[in-house]
Amino acid sequence: EPQSGPKPPQSGAAAPQSNPAARPSPARLSQAGAPAPAPAGAGIAWFRGDVDEAFAAARREHRPVLLFWGAQWCPFCHTLKATVFRRPDFISATRLFVPVYLDGDDPGAQRLGEQFGVQGYPTLVVLDSDRHEIMRLGAGRDVSQYAAILQLALQQLQPIDGLLQSAAAGRGLSTQACRRLAYNSWDLDAVEPRRYGARAAQLAAAARACPADAAVERADLVIYAAGYAADGAAADATPDAGRVPPAGEPSGQLSALTDQVAQMLARPDLARASAGALQTLDANFFRAVRQRGPQFAAQLRGRYVAAMDAAAGDPQYVEADQLGFIDAKILALTATGGPHFELPAPLLAAADRRIDAALGAEQDPYVRPGLVNAALNILEDGGQYSRAYAVAKEEIGRSDAPYYYQADLAEIAEKLGRKQEAIGLYAAAYQGSRGPATRFQWGQLYLGGLLRMAPQDAARIQSVGLQVLGELDGADRLADRASVRLERLDGELRAWNAAAHGRHAAVLRTLRARMQQECVQMAPRTPARERCESFLGRPAQAAAVQAGT
Repeated sequence: EPQSGPKPPQSGAAAPQSNPAARPSPARLSQAGAPAPAPAGAGIAWFRGDVDEAFAAARREHRPVLLFWGAQWCPFCHTLKATVFRRPDFISATRLFVPVYLDGDDPGAQRLGEQFGVQGYPTLVVLDSDRHEIMRLGAGRDVSQYAAILQLALQQLQPIDGLLQSAAAGRGLSTQACRRLAYNSWDLDAVEPRRYGARAAQLAAAARACPADAAVERADLVIYAAGYAADGAAADATPDAGRVPPAGEPSGQLSALTDQVAQMLARPDLARASAGALQTLDANFFRAVRQRGPQFAAQLRGRYVAAMDAAAGDPQYVEADQLGFIDAKILALTATGGPHFELPAPLLAAADRRIDAALGAEQDPYVRPGLVNAALNILEDGGQYSRAYAVAKEEIGRSDAPYYYQADLAEIAEKLGRKQEAIGLYAAAYQGSRGPATRFQWGQLYLGGLLRMAPQDAARIQSVGLQVLGELDGADRLADRASVRLERLDGELRAWNAAAHGRHAAVLRTLRARMQQECVQMAPRTPARERCESFLGRPAQAAAVQAGT
């Protein structure tokens, strides 16, 4: 998905409570007395000035900074704006901060995103006036909890890394500290794959350091630890790491964490309270569960599905997040079901009914994008590509960012085998995209599509490649988020040339030369310059020499 970060932002993460039975009463946005529709975020006094000025104001006024990192096209950014940002309690809480709204296409925004370690949209980050991170939040929590989480951050401004280090050193955590760690959206943390295992160990240690009565907080931290451990095992098993996926059981760390998740799922009250964290578990986790054997996998799968079904009907979540729980259930069933598994027809029919009801009833231009995005996830993950195609195509005419849905439609058309149509849609999405960061992102999607579906058209690939690389011309454009996509593009181009036995080496040299024009404009010995210089560097040149070109 175009909005993805290092770990894709997840929908449905509920704020945990120490006692599952003590949760506040669910609040429906449609109830009388709920926030009235208004321009998204209109009541928040966003700071007028640049980020440096915001931190200067924070130091003068002894207030922390609340940074909102979003994008105009991002569906769940709109969900936050339509729900959380309209609530009087949240608006009131933001007055205790210096709130800063940073769009990813603003000048210098990508450099600032790298500085604050944010990649996925949307992300809310609380920082002290010296720029130390206190915590981060994403979309999908119980909307009534955001204001309380901000208040919790205000009560304890110790940087989040300090809390993790304290737990790793064996020191116990207070309930308040434990709760702040559990509230943090760890699935949005910009951690390098090689450090996934270490982050899993830190979160597991934090869970052990929590008080015995902080059951939900401990459960959430164990779930996040299990997710990182599974992703770390998958990263270690990639061909790039020189290894192959293990045939036997997962590592001791991952097995212990899957056991703990299974024990937590055996308590329906605890599973309900931790549904949001559970939803962040991805296919890597469920593949590890499957490796534990059919009996273990079937039991855990059944309890996980029950938890997602309960959350999908829980009115404390907005409807887009309820649909997200349905998608999580589908992903878990598919990942644990084996290569020949087919989703039950009644499950797909029930999901279709939920989608029809949601899309048929909601026309708010801020609420609807999140619903459509969640519906497309369900339909694509459930293999219902024709239905997904129809939903995405209808939405193009409604959206103020039609290129977003054109990219979705292109992906679906590709899955349906309509290659020429898919290429045309990727091209239209790229040409219609707006903003420097967005244009490079959609350009990479277009060029990747050409490499997959028209590998013989080297002239077009070179022409489009030169145009897409040109989107990086300008200050601060090759920051962390763009560099991830540039690295992906590097790999796709290398694989394309290798599949042709080095016949496209001249195209690679041309693209590298274009990139070098941008590199020389960057300050030497900086991360951005190093990323730029590495694009199609020596390994590609060596391969060309070996191929005799």
